[in-house]
Amino acid sequence: MAIKRHKRGDRVYLSEYKQIRKGKKVKSVFLRYLGPEDQIIEGKKPKKRVLDRIQMSRSHRAGDIRLLWRIAENLDLIGIIDRICCQEFVIQGPSPSKFLTAWAINRVIDPESCTQLERWVPTTDLPLLTGIDPELFTKDAFLSSLDFVCYLDNTNHRIVDYSTTIEDTLYQFWRSKHPLPPGDKENVAYDLTSVLFFGVHCPIAELGQNSKKVKRHQVNLALLVSKYDKYPINHFVYNGSRHTSSTVKNLMSWLMETSIEPGTLIWDRGNVSKEYVNIVESAEWNLICGIPKTSNTVIDLLDKTDIPLIPNTFAHKSKMGHIYAVKTKEQIFNKERSLTVYINEDMKTNKTNINNETLAMIGEELDVLSKKGKNWSEAKLHKATGSIVGQFKDFIHVRVKRKNDSNRIEWKYKTREIGKAKRSFGKCILLSTDDSLSAKEVIKSYFEKDYIEKVFRILKTNENIEPVRHRLEHRVRAYMFVCVLAYRLLAGLRSQISNALGEERAWEKTFELLRDLSRVERVEVGFGKEVKTWYLNTTKKSNDMLKKIGFENLLKEETILKV
Repeated sequence: MAIKRHKRGDRVYLSEYKQIRKGKKVKSVFLRYLGPEDQIIEGKKPKKRVLDRIQMSRSHRAGDIRLLWRIAENLDLIGIIDRICCQEFVIQGPSPSKFLTAWAINRVIDPESCTQLERWVPTTDLPLLTGIDPELFTKDAFLSSLDFVCYLDNTNHRIVDYSTTIEDTLYQFWRSKHPLPPGDKENVAYDLTSVLFFGVHCPIAELGQNSKKVKRHQVNLALLVSKYDKYPINHFVYNGSRHTSSTVKNLMSWLMETSIEPGTLIWDRGNVSKEYVNIVESAEWNLICGIPKTSNTVIDLLDKTDIPLIPNTFAHKSKMGHIYAVKTKEQIFNKERSLTVYINEDMKTNKTNINNETLAMIGEELDVLSKKGKNWSEAKLHKATGSIVGQFKDFIHVRVKRKNDSNRIEWKYKTREIGKAKRSFGKCILLSTDDSLSAKEVIKSYFEKDYIEKVFRILKTNENIEPVRHRLEHRVRAYMFVCVLAYRLLAGLRSQISNALGEERAWEKTFELLRDLSRVERVEVGFGKEVKTWYLNTTKKSNDMLKKIGFENLLKEETILKV
């Protein structure tokens, strides 16, 4: 061992070195610092620099929470909701918008009812982000926040609902930050879905049928969604027995009152009528919709229109098959209009095979019945043949003979009617009030409206919007607002990803990122006078994605000095 002296200014410092031989050479290796020479001579020991005991806080869910909170800030959710809902109130304490935003974030990543939120919120970074004490996130706090959006005015017993005004403002703010391409106008889809309801005391919870024709107590939720970026424009809540077509007037009335520049509206074939088409045109909107096969005009047009399966008529490829289309004009709804007739050849073949198979089975059953009912009365045989033929009576001619005949039932196919029906298999008609669109453009716009079905699936599958457990009408309406608010967060994130990485698999990448970030937790670690913020369980994949979409500092670790 050797002691070396180092002079620094007026003082000499000592260090201990170890001599190590390497070959023929001897090297000195530093072992430790001993301290100032004068203190060592006087017998004073150098002050040891000992790190204080490490202190670690409990972990909090942070990754997906912080990302969605940042999206909410970008959408100005808190500012817009407070400005509209709190204008007539003096708020003491946290604003209702922060509670509603926290609830919307919960619906996106870990859906819970308001009765469960008071246990969930303290496990996350939401108290830190909102600046609200964790103990204030109670069931009553969330319910009272709903009442700022929609409440019952006891002075006149009317419901005051701010949700439509809020959503119109949210949309205008979104479109100001994310404008349509130059020259483009809004292309929006409108549809309605039923939402299961628990209880029968709410006025808007009525007995209705869902998409599977099952009767149940439900409320109906209608959505208007932009095709450009899948962002919701507005939502509407209706009684459970309302049909989509009965809400068209409400929709058009709202559209005419907003500042949205008229564009193109797309909806299903069940909503079309002369009255509704005229209403849409009077509002200066264009309409694309299907026309049901109920009128003689439509049936004749399908029968006489030939669609050649050539490259020039190919319009679209979907999961259901290949679509070919031609454009024509026809007098409909008291006016000559532009119509697009299309055929799905795969669907036509499939329906033809099913139709032929069913008719063959009916023929076999009639032959069996002819022998089985040899001694039956004519009335009994008529009843039995009717139940066998059913809805295919237009395709089979059946005659019941008297008892003396060996074959009591005589039948034959109506080949002419079968051939005529076959000509319309797989064929449909679309109405477009914009004559400038080609057949391919009409088909593309109509078939791509399924993005609104994606919204409904997210609300029901990811957000667990049903069943509705609230009983008061104004609470039901406000609850629906929170669920749509949650979808706005998802749509905002999806738009960030789509703009950065392209439209392909944008939704899939959105949920993948949230899933990866759900494991990220924040902890605070104390090192003496320093407190470091660490984010645990981050991955290179999620960090790279955050950087690509402009959130590279979202999980930035920080160091704070204790005072």
